[in-house]
This record gives sequence, structure tokens and C-alpha cells, in this order.
Amino acid sequence: MSEKVRWLFGAVLIVGLIFVGCGGDGSTLGPNGTPDNNGDNGDNGDNGDNGDNGDGTPKVILADLSTEIFTPNCAFSGCHGGGSPANGMSLVADVIAANIIDMPATANAAFKRIDPNNPDDSYIVMKLEGRGITGGQMPLGGSPLSTAEIQKIRDWIADGAPTE
Repeated sequence: MSEKVRWLFGAVLIVGLIFVGCGGDGSTLGPNGTPDNNGDNGDNGDNGDNGDNGDGTPKVILADLSTEIFTPNCAFSGCHGGGSPANGMSLVADVIAANIIDMPATANAAFKRIDPNNPDDSYIVMKLEGRGITGGQMPLGGSPLSTAEIQKIRDWIADGAPTE
């Protein structure tokens, strides 16, 4: 191979690598023009749809709450799982959203079980915190959820109670 052909091949290779490395629309670049590797869309968190809460903490989604909190503490037979869940409210993963989001609370229809964007008036939060409720604090007969677990639920509700 002549030196001219090798030089031409090298130049084409370099140009090709530049195009591959610079491909895309730049949406994964952070505000300073460097790659944004935190899994969001490259914005600065102002619009709330970038996978975090604008402060670097990950958004909470219902699937996480279901796996981490509701299933181990609430969604079992005799409570909010099985064939006859308490107050007709199943917290089983595949039906939880339909059973709690924007649904009236059975014990007090003036409140919703989960009132998106309104954790203070969401009946589930009231039950978990043991305030302004009929009956006992949830989980009934078990240890109360930790402050961090309740805060995670509050954050999810405050963020609009997203299912995904």
C-alpha cells in the first residue's frame, strides 16, 4: 500500500471516528457541554422530567414503593393483599395504582387514599402517621413505618404520584 493510500485511509478513519463520537443531538450533554452521565436528559432539573427531583435525588415511582414498602409491610393476606383486602384496598403490585390513586378513602370519603400533589391530605399518609384518622395507625398490629419510608411516600405523592 502506498504512503498516499495509507494517509488517505488514516484521514478517513479519523473523520469517521469524529462523526461517530459527535453523533446525536447533544441531549446527553450537561450544562457545561460535557457528557451528563446521571441518566437524565441533560437538562438542569428545571422541568422535573429528568429522572430526579431537581436536587439530584432520584424520583420515587410507585413500583419502588410497592417493592420496598407496601409489599413487605401491607400487601399480604389479612391486610391489604389476598382475596379480601382490608377496606377493599389491595396493595398488591399489579393493582395498587387503581386501588389508591385518586380513590376516596373508605373510612372518610372527604379524603382520597392518595391525593396526587397533596401528601398532607392523602389518607394513606394520615394512617401511616397516625393523625386525624379512625382506627389505628398503619400498619395495624405491626411496627410503624420509619420516618424515611413515610417521607419517601410523601415525596412520591408531592411529585404527583407517578406510576412510572
